[in-house]
Amino acid sequence: MHKIVVLGDYPKNLFEMFDSLKKELGVEDAQLVSPTQEEKEAALMDAEVVIAGGMSEADLNAAPNLKFIQVPFAGVDSFDVPDLVRRGIKIANVHDNAAAVAEFAFALVLALAKNVVGGDRDLRIGYWHGWQSRETVVSLEGKTMTILGAGNIGREIAKFAKAFNMHVIGVKREKTTQPIPNVDEVYTTDEIETAVEKGDFIVCALPLTNDTKGMVNKKLFEKMRGKFFVNVGRGAVVNEEDLFVALKSGILRGAGIDTWWVYPPKPMQTTLPSKYPFHGLHNIVMTPHAAGATDVTQQRMWETSVRNVLKFIKGLPIENEVKEFGY
Repeated sequence: MHKIVVLGDYPKNLFEMFDSLKKELGVEDAQLVSPTQEEKEAALMDAEVVIAGGMSEADLNAAPNLKFIQVPFAGVDSFDVPDLVRRGIKIANVHDNAAAVAEFAFALVLALAKNVVGGDRDLRIGYWHGWQSRETVVSLEGKTMTILGAGNIGREIAKFAKAFNMHVIGVKREKTTQPIPNVDEVYTTDEIETAVEKGDFIVCALPLTNDTKGMVNKKLFEKMRGKFFVNVGRGAVVNEEDLFVALKSGILRGAGIDTWWVYPPKPMQTTLPSKYPFHGLHNIVMTPHAAGATDVTQQRMWETSVRNVLKFIKGLPIENEVKEFGY
């Protein structure tokens, strides 16, 4: 019997989903368990597969038979992927939230371009922007969007940009000879400064890896002078202090930020998302890492996760395997 251990929160219908997909894929010799904290070590002892958003070194050491970790969302930066490779453990994530994150990224782009938040905030106290004050907003048509990270999310963002008749530049880790749908120009991360200089809107959808940590920094913000910056990747991809300074000094025209550096230790606790007072700036739209959480994405990500686990057990090729470089 193949034992699958799920750690952390999961949807209420997970076990029904598991039974249904077992029948669909013709898998009989698989058992799914959700141990309590007290039961976890014993459960991991003979676990072949774990579904989790993170595992400590103690957890990994407690699972000598572990062969596969399925992450039920996109980010895998809580795992030491090279260490997993050395241990002979495969890891995969899911990308069912790519379209949702892209939608949110464009919501931030539009909010910045059209001054939605500032207009709302000021009209509540009777102050008018727009034609009344002879102030213009920014048209997207004909502008250039540079997308840092041309993976699943980046490609969805490019699709929306094209719908607004924008010129699209994509930035990838390595050169590619294959065209990317809806992307007009492709640069490597070694050429990122050129790609950023050419953009009017810079949208970051980079995963967090050893190579991307702090990649968006003071030097790059200098190339964004007068531009708009949006981040739906990971907070640590951006240098926290450099972003604050770029906004406060007016180097950046504006920013829309959904991913941060400080998170509540427990859900719904009051916590400011940075050690810097971004909340005091008027040229930023701040959202609480909400891009991927929609009315449909959570269910889809878990269905994909369970299906991938059962494919692994059946000896079929798995999807979205994360490589040693972190994605």
